[in-house]
Amino acid sequence: MNSSQLKDKKLMEHALNEFRVKARNKFLAGIEEHNASGDKGMMKMHLRQHIDCAKDEVMDLWFYLCGMQEWLTGDIEHRDGVPEEECQ
Repeated sequence: MNSSQLKDKKLMEHALNEFRVKARNKFLAGIEEHNASGDKGMMKMHLRQHIDCAKDEVMDLWFYLCGMQEWLTGDIEHRDGVPEEECQ
């Protein structure tokens, strides 16, 4: 592997490790928030409910991405009202 490939592999490993930890914690927190009594749960949802929830998540992701894109292009200020050049 050349140095560019090694950097990409290191990025992948870091991203996967971060995802593993954060996804696990987020999922467990979701169980407590949405199914604390144990009478609900993903395995009890109908396929239609899974699809509706996934669509909602995609919409959230869309707005996060649009916000980040606008922040990078300078079209809006940072979410806390501080211009990008002052956030360094």
